[in-house]
Amino acid sequence: MPFAAARFLLIAVFLLAVAEGQNRQVRNPLANDPEAVVAGRGLFVEKCSPCHGPSGEGGHGPSLVEGRGIRRLSDPELYSSVKNGVPGTDMSGFPLSDEQIWQIVAFSRSLIAPAAEQPAPGDIQAGGEIFWGRGGCSSCHSIRGQGGVIGPDLTDIATLRRGDQLATSITKPSEAVADGFRAVEVTLPGGKDVKGIAKFENNYTLTLLDREGRLHFLRKKELQQIAYPAGSLMPADYGDRLSEKEMQDLLAFLSRQTLRK
Repeated sequence: MPFAAARFLLIAVFLLAVAEGQNRQVRNPLANDPEAVVAGRGLFVEKCSPCHGPSGEGGHGPSLVEGRGIRRLSDPELYSSVKNGVPGTDMSGFPLSDEQIWQIVAFSRSLIAPAAEQPAPGDIQAGGEIFWGRGGCSSCHSIRGQGGVIGPDLTDIATLRRGDQLATSITKPSEAVADGFRAVEVTLPGGKDVKGIAKFENNYTLTLLDREGRLHFLRKKELQQIAYPAGSLMPADYGDRLSEKEMQDLLAFLSRQTLRK
């Protein structure tokens, strides 16, 4: 190939790569707009839920919540998937306006974004009062060194969990018990019963953290009984204890517990 032609080809490839990189950096103009997410939810339920489920959980089409594919796509690539469809699949494009497509993209992003990046429609201050007050959450959980220790630390929980995961952890705590918080009940040599969580365990010893925050270093052969109750120590009745508004406020408070600035 002549030098001039080769040089032209290299320049063309370079410019194409730059354009592609710039395209991937383009962001949804409606990103972080709560109203766009709400509108996108309605469009998603109407257009996309028959295949992807009403909450993106999957069905005939792949899950948009657990699937890794959507996480890898840029906003323009998501936009193109909705507008033009996905070649080689059953997904066809939708004849929607640009704004409507970006709204669907905004909602789709909200399905996988951590709670800290999602809208918080509740009253954050009121939610804090529930957490530190009558909700009793701080008796087991701590935030920035304040509170109990028998439950997971929630200082950065909004970075680590999605909004729906936060809600499930409150209303259905036994669905997913965090590592290091397995419930355990033992009967000591003198007959005293102790309940808590197993912080460390091997074939011979058990380190148990009780509800008062005390550590017990135990030899298994000396215990009268040891049992592992199924599920979490956390009460499962918060859905009944708290009103719908109170639950929304508590979730708003938790969704802003992050170490990000």
